[in-house]
Amino acid sequence: MYLSVWALYDRKTLENITDFCKTVQISGDVQQCARKLDINMAYSIRDKNQPNAQIGPGTIIYVCLDFKEIYRGVVVDREINSGAQEITFTAYDYLMYFLRSKVTYNFQNIESEYAVEKICKDLGVMYNYIPTTGIKINRLIQNKTAYEAIMEIYTQVNKVNNIKYMPYADYDMFSVMEKGKVITNPEWHSYTGTVDVNAVLSPDLNMAGTVYKDTSSNMVNKVKIYDENGNAIGVTELEDMIKFYGVFQEEYQKEENKDPVTEARKLLHGIDREFSVTAIGDWRCRTGYAMQVKIPYIDILADTIMFIDGDTHTWELASGKYTMDLKLSYYNTMDAKEE
Repeated sequence: MYLSVWALYDRKTLENITDFCKTVQISGDVQQCARKLDINMAYSIRDKNQPNAQIGPGTIIYVCLDFKEIYRGVVVDREINSGAQEITFTAYDYLMYFLRSKVTYNFQNIESEYAVEKICKDLGVMYNYIPTTGIKINRLIQNKTAYEAIMEIYTQVNKVNNIKYMPYADYDMFSVMEKGKVITNPEWHSYTGTVDVNAVLSPDLNMAGTVYKDTSSNMVNKVKIYDENGNAIGVTELEDMIKFYGVFQEEYQKEENKDPVTEARKLLHGIDREFSVTAIGDWRCRTGYAMQVKIPYIDILADTIMFIDGDTHTWELASGKYTMDLKLSYYNTMDAKEE
């Protein structure tokens, strides 16, 4: 596996900076939107024979894996340390424009795909794949980031079709994926030489360590519903959890123009589970996808599908070491925006 890093200066001069890079780290999170690139590289202060890459805010960075582009972003921060003779910089992919631009729209009876396309066009950002849902949106969006506006649209779509959505940068274009698709292709990006159709996490295959935690400390398994006068008008509960854990009760007071049962159910909350893993790097394993987990020493992880809600891929170029840290969840959730 060969990783290369390129810098485009002033939108016209392309330079291969791979030989100067010490570590390259690319990360994403279900609530982060734009994927982040952090690079630490050598920057000679005294050796005049060694060229120094003049990377700064606005420089475009390309990262290629086995000669295929896997990341494109724009530098936003740079720090030069003369003592360590290093330069570190941070870039974000093209979704950062959706995070840093405010918009206002009053969408009336417009299909979701056309609403999202309009936001992209108004920002001057090209788009590639936007799902055709045919679901019409009526939504007043005021002084929100473009990302928040788009996720408000998809939150409304999700209420109709129950599909989870997540935007992603498609090179320098905007695209939207259906979140939670299981990784099932034969490209196994690791140094083990292993070839597997699915991306699998297993101690026998690629895992270096795990941290698993489950807790009932935030559990709410029963909600009593009251009207505006304090009269009990209903209840919703998780019967199986009440039988096993006992009652953890919350109360909900009816609000105008809202279905009380629907709103009360939003307060129900089961077991919280957190699971993170360090493993041999596999570029397929990124936020938005799901993968198979086989960990025999934890019963509920012995053979299951889990959703990737956060990923950090790290390359140490001197040693050739490539690892990934994943944050996994049992539940396929999206970054819902209601208001």
